[in-house]
Amino acid sequence: MSFRAWSATRRSFGFDVLVSAIAVALGLALRMGRDPGLVDWPYTHQVSAVLAGGLLLDRRRAPFGSGVAICAVSLLFPTHALFFAAYAAGAYLEDRRRAVALIAALVLTVAQPWNHPDAPSIVGGAGVALVPALLGLYVAVRRRLRLDRLDRAERERELLFEQVRMEERARIAGEMHDVITHRVSLMVLQAGALRTRAREEDVRATAEELRLVGCKALEELRTLVAVTRSEQQMGSVVAAPRAVLDVSDLVADSRSAGVSVDVLTLGEPYATSPVVGRAAYRVVQEALTNVHKHAPGAVVDVRLHYVGDEVQITVRNSAPTRVADVALGTGGSGLLGLRKRVELVAGTLRTGPLPDGGYELLAVLPAGASTTKSGDPA
Repeated sequence: MSFRAWSATRRSFGFDVLVSAIAVALGLALRMGRDPGLVDWPYTHQVSAVLAGGLLLDRRRAPFGSGVAICAVSLLFPTHALFFAAYAAGAYLEDRRRAVALIAALVLTVAQPWNHPDAPSIVGGAGVALVPALLGLYVAVRRRLRLDRLDRAERERELLFEQVRMEERARIAGEMHDVITHRVSLMVLQAGALRTRAREEDVRATAEELRLVGCKALEELRTLVAVTRSEQQMGSVVAAPRAVLDVSDLVADSRSAGVSVDVLTLGEPYATSPVVGRAAYRVVQEALTNVHKHAPGAVVDVRLHYVGDEVQITVRNSAPTRVADVALGTGGSGLLGLRKRVELVAGTLRTGPLPDGGYELLAVLPAGASTTKSGDPA
């Protein structure tokens, strides 16, 4: 418990003690009406006043129980604690039906229709008891309205934060597009120039492959930035037609880069929702990219298993057989982003090393899932 909460609890308890003391003092100083048919035991008035006042200490935590107990004590000898209990019933009881029932019992105990047969006395007693009860109900309504306003303000702050986050995301996407597009465009132009100037056929073929890969990277980058920037584009992506997962281009690119990739499809392939298809494609893409980075010379086994309404994607690679010729960078956050993407479509992702020194990635995606949040992860 924080110091502020402890201080508030301490102040509330001190106030309850004060209210209880006032009720006891009023009960001892001012005697309320009493049924003359009851036996006048010694100190009945004093005991009733002290006991009912003590029960008020629990009026916040258990307003119904303390109110019923005060009613029972006041049947022996009516006390002024009844008025405080009526206020507590209206102010602290969340169940409105129980609050109305307890207020009615307290009002009857104050009015004592069995002791005052004349109507003016009954109405007067009931009216006096209803005043604190109505005040308590008013305080409860004000408290609920204040809490509702606080909740609404909190939701508005969250929406504003989300809007700022989306705007910042769009700004970063724009900067990423400007920087990366410039560099990749230079790479594509240089590859095209090399293809034109080169005399050897294999060099021209390699330059053409580099140019095509760069062009495809530019296309995917523009699509990704458009999805990140535009809410309308996000909607159109979600509403796109269902399609069967196709990773042939990823496999072909990896094979052309010298990676041995074997693809096996189990079950009858069927069309998946656009977001699931996109997530599944990124799973295979990230797995093959990690093989390029961390397992040069490894043999890769890609399995697409259609089971019921799920798509299970397993990518295993053997241990690397050589040292990487080109440093592609380490310490990225690809798997972390991939895990978030998979979880966004209510899927699961498991990764880990194999006993033979290889690595395995297993993703299970629901075929017809839609994103739990608007948009597609960048």
